[in-house]
Amino acid sequence: MRGVILLPKPVLSSEVRQAVLHMVSGASMPKDSDKKSTAYQSLSAGNQSSADPPSRRKSHEMTASRAFYPIAVIELGTSSIRMAIGETDGASTVRTLEDLVQGVSLGKDTFTTREIQRGTLQKCVDVLKSYRRKLKEYHLTNPSHIRVVATSAIREASNRMAILDRIYSATGFIVEPIDEAEISRVTYLGIRPMLERQPELRDAQTMLMEVGGGNTEILFLKGQNIVHARSYRLGSLRMQQMTKQYDVGREQAVAMVHGQIDRTLEELRDVIPQHGKIELLALGGDMRFAAKALKLEPSMSGLLSVPVRDLQRFTDQLSQLSIERIMLNYHLELSEAETLLPALLANVRMAKMLNVERMLVTGFNLRDALLHGVLRPADWSDAFRDQIVHSAEDYARKFMVDLDHARHVADLARDIFRYLKSEHQMDDRYETILNVGALLHEAGLFITRSGYHKHSYYLIRHSEIFGLDALDHHLVALTARYHRRAAPKPSHEAYASLDRNSRVVLSRLAGILRVAIALAQSRTQRIRKLKCSLERNRLVLHAKGPSGDLSMEQLELRQQSGLFRDAFGFNVLLRETST
Repeated sequence: MRGVILLPKPVLSSEVRQAVLHMVSGASMPKDSDKKSTAYQSLSAGNQSSADPPSRRKSHEMTASRAFYPIAVIELGTSSIRMAIGETDGASTVRTLEDLVQGVSLGKDTFTTREIQRGTLQKCVDVLKSYRRKLKEYHLTNPSHIRVVATSAIREASNRMAILDRIYSATGFIVEPIDEAEISRVTYLGIRPMLERQPELRDAQTMLMEVGGGNTEILFLKGQNIVHARSYRLGSLRMQQMTKQYDVGREQAVAMVHGQIDRTLEELRDVIPQHGKIELLALGGDMRFAAKALKLEPSMSGLLSVPVRDLQRFTDQLSQLSIERIMLNYHLELSEAETLLPALLANVRMAKMLNVERMLVTGFNLRDALLHGVLRPADWSDAFRDQIVHSAEDYARKFMVDLDHARHVADLARDIFRYLKSEHQMDDRYETILNVGALLHEAGLFITRSGYHKHSYYLIRHSEIFGLDALDHHLVALTARYHRRAAPKPSHEAYASLDRNSRVVLSRLAGILRVAIALAQSRTQRIRKLKCSLERNRLVLHAKGPSGDLSMEQLELRQQSGLFRDAFGFNVLLRETST
């Protein structure tokens, strides 16, 4: 967690100042726009009436005593560049103060020519410069309090490195391309508290769907457990550009989009259960716009219930209109009007597939989750780690892994990892990577026994394990790759591509995994638990309550502990103990 930094009072524009004061106090908008802005502490405390009950006044006094500071997230999306500015107490509270959006269609270039053109890049730079000036109004200059991310439009561009360098040199912003796994992770972490608060969703089968400009994010949950998490190349701008290339009429364009949606969503039929009610929860500005156009009011929970029949009718009406007419009728910018119909068509198609009569729409968005991510860069709570392990075990079943054996190896590896924590200084993230690598180290047997550790690497690299970013995923695959045979070498391309810290981490994780596999060599699980100790530069493993002779494990340990010894500097000795 980042430390709290006290910043000077922000200089807010009059419109923002009025909006913030209105949000906090609940009072009517003041007409005098020249009133001086208040400090973040005052804004957070609000203007409380003396009639408030004592418990509520005490809560407000505690809030007022905290030091609030601003944070911001900028998202370089496919059709627009958005910025959310919030304030936080550095502990748990994050409130959005201002949302800004500027239409810049980065995705049009990427999805047609595979690279972003100079003119589009210059528009992007101009917008980011204006956002930099806005941040200065909030005295927000600390880089650790600002996160700038890019989605599929920049991530898929062939000239993305030149784009990122140009943005940095022109604005000072370090742009971080986030992959599908990271988007799924922050979406789940952001939406989970809301799911836990809703009785109708807490234990339900829920399909989360967000149609973005480049991709559609899908999360399917049973209660709090993730069953399926994947990003599909079914973005609204991507679909719009596809129809534009063929220069067809409106009816043909809609038919083409329907076909693309149906072909993509067909893959979900193996995931969707045949029985039981499913709740469809839609995220994204297009669905929020549709709910507003249908004049729907949110429930007490803050969710909007949208009848699918009404959404279908509204979508059919839009399909008869040109882009220009949609802009005029609904006061939308070009970037919004172009993507509206494809996004709504995808949501309607999903509702029909799930056979639901209503959809739930939430105001949650990616920037909300990323704002909390600035406060808590990594959430490796027990609940989140359980979801990662659950996803890994699903893949283990798919690859017909002996899960009883794999879990036993993972348990032994965890015992060693935790005992050596003072030596390796690795946190829960790396314990999770080791756990997943242990669960999947024999996945390659699904292909063939010969060289199966390399097949394990390939299968893991091409799987979508929930909750792991690109580096985590790579480390899991390499940990499984080096659980046997040759140790990591500079001539191995995948290993050589890692930075020094990651190479050290990999050697230690793979070394621990090799020791754990040696201890489970008999596959009888007769070593159920380990007690570890360090004695004269040796790691002594005490097998608690084993049955039978341990000579096989001791021999295997001598043969397989070389990588561990090289990584930690310890020899390994196995002893039997009766307690």
